[in-house]
Amino acid sequence: MRKDLILHKIDYGTPEWYEFRKNGIGGSEVGTVLGINKYDTNVRLFHEKVGTVQPWKEDTERMFWGRTNEENIARIWQYYDGTKDGYVQNFANDKIVRKCRSVNGYIVNPEYPWLFASVDRLINKEGGFNLLTGEPLENEAILECKNMSYWVSQMWEDGIPIFYLAQIHQYMAILDTNYAEIAMLVDGGSLVVEKLERNDQLLDRILSITKNFWYERVVPAKKALQNRDIAFMEGNIAESEKWKAEIDRLEPYPDDSETYQEFMNQKFLKERETIDGTMELYHLAKQDKFLVKAINKLKEKRTGIKNLFIRFLSQNGAESVDFGKLGYVNWSEKKGYKTRSFNNRIKEVPDEERVEEEISKMDFNTY
Repeated sequence: MRKDLILHKIDYGTPEWYEFRKNGIGGSEVGTVLGINKYDTNVRLFHEKVGTVQPWKEDTERMFWGRTNEENIARIWQYYDGTKDGYVQNFANDKIVRKCRSVNGYIVNPEYPWLFASVDRLINKEGGFNLLTGEPLENEAILECKNMSYWVSQMWEDGIPIFYLAQIHQYMAILDTNYAEIAMLVDGGSLVVEKLERNDQLLDRILSITKNFWYERVVPAKKALQNRDIAFMEGNIAESEKWKAEIDRLEPYPDDSETYQEFMNQKFLKERETIDGTMELYHLAKQDKFLVKAINKLKEKRTGIKNLFIRFLSQNGAESVDFGKLGYVNWSEKKGYKTRSFNNRIKEVPDEERVEEEISKMDFNTY
């Protein structure tokens, strides 16, 4: 780890822990800032960082076991050599292939002071290697440990979900490394290890959006909150309301998450049942109807493509279509289950900006 990186050692769940997290964006929060976390909204996160709402303090049984099993997953990972069941044989022979170490605290890179990282483990540079290329590691790499059910693992059938890609890439920026692995214990009986290399285009986008969120919204809103409270204590209600309006102005635009609706329901008391609508809102309602139809059609198209692959594989008595260095597509039965899973693991992935460009070509105002 670079010597200029700052390590903050803070006990989990303490008042100091919550206070520290208010002063930056963590890896588990970057997906929320980017608007790709369906379980949270950047509006709620904005108010949490500013201090206008209390932070989430939920600690579920599942979260407890996730932290508890992290140690065991990291220990067994050290026997993983890149083959499906090789780690079992290596463990039986007491043959550790690679090593990792824990980092007990939050890491801050002075180049990106608005971000912080809480990595599960760092893969040792000495004796470490990139499982994608076979090359020795140039720097310590990131190891994330996940404990998940079979059904949650289905999110990964087409590759690493963008939410986790964003989290790992934020860690890569802070640690200044270019390789990471995610070790997943699925249903307590199957170890799956995903490998990924740094994507500079994605990383630049993460840094740009999070920096804008922090310095263009959160920081000025924190100052506005201080001014609001001072004015209120002095009895200057008009001035207090002015600063409250400034916080509202800095609040992010509503995102696409259902959590935004839940947050707003909790934050604001409904004063009346209905309000007259505008034609602008009516056109938004029409667009919503169109998008519902379009999503259903896209799902049908994708199911059709899956079925063509499944028929081809069934006719040829195989479970994978191999494209060599370009990747593969398979339709295989999950270990221990009677259900089959379709996986598209070709290397070529549509560029995010290209997808956005194609979507932007659609004039929703005509629908």
